[in-house]
Amino acid sequence: MATLEITLLFLGSIIGAGFATGAEIVTFFGHLQLPVWWLATIVGVFLFIIISLEIFLVYPNFKTSNYQQANNNILKIQNSVKATKSAKNLDIVFVMIYQILFTAMTAGIIQIANIWACLISLILSIYIALFGFKLLSRFNSYIVALIIILIVSTAIPHLHPELHPQFDNNQIPASAFQAIIYSGLNCFMFPELITATAQDHTRKTLLHASAITALFVTILIYLILSIITATNTQNAPIPLLAAAPTPITTIVILLAILTSQYTALFAIMHRLQKLVPNTTKKPLTVAILICCLALIGSFCGFNQIIKFGYPLIGVFTCFYLLISFLTKFLRLSQHRRP
Repeated sequence: MATLEITLLFLGSIIGAGFATGAEIVTFFGHLQLPVWWLATIVGVFLFIIISLEIFLVYPNFKTSNYQQANNNILKIQNSVKATKSAKNLDIVFVMIYQILFTAMTAGIIQIANIWACLISLILSIYIALFGFKLLSRFNSYIVALIIILIVSTAIPHLHPELHPQFDNNQIPASAFQAIIYSGLNCFMFPELITATAQDHTRKTLLHASAITALFVTILIYLILSIITATNTQNAPIPLLAAAPTPITTIVILLAILTSQYTALFAIMHRLQKLVPNTTKKPLTVAILICCLALIGSFCGFNQIIKFGYPLIGVFTCFYLLISFLTKFLRLSQHRRP
């Protein structure tokens, strides 16, 4: 049950505006003439690798019955490290990228529905984010499960026999590179989620959840990309809605955006409280300001944010994880030397 709960939480941060509309998937893979099953599979593989790497880097390395005391010790160490200018600048970059993701989801709701639906979703996001991680996790348990059921039930009737293009050996490296960047994009908020779940769940549980998450994402990408490819709606503003224009598709997309919207708001506030501790005194005011910024930024356009912002975030995440892994690996190697 714990593994399922974490899986739904992970999926809630992945199945957002770009994923559910198909726009994100088309941006990364729509130009590649390769079998859909291949593209979906390599995304699933790299997604599992990156989540596992983040668990290795972020999950607290201690064994104690008093989690709070150990967590306080870790925070003291982190605070002493974060006193440096470079660490603070990195936190600022994280907040800015979280804000871009939050803005994209806000723009997505405006494009699919209207400004009033967007305002309602922002109010719900504030409510969920302010009442803490447990409420967020509980919401995901129901909403994400419903989203998956609706996507599968909507996709299957619209599936067509897939045209199996021949493997173009020249495009295989490009597809692997795109899969890595795409996985990095979708795993950007995971450090906040892993930190928040570490108190109640073991590393093994998180790893199991990451494997199941990767499997579900593989299946969902296969279904979504198959429909879009078969109906030739890659260039539509909302590819999945153009491929399967039903009320259920609209509901699926709006629910998916909502789950990522409140997850992103939670991640912004969680990181911002580390960067500026005084923000904990007036969380409601901070949340409202974040939402106002997202609302203003949403006028840039949903598709523009997806097209230009998301690939850059994916590249940054992969580069950051690589540097973090090498740094931690070297540090552990030094400690093991006699």
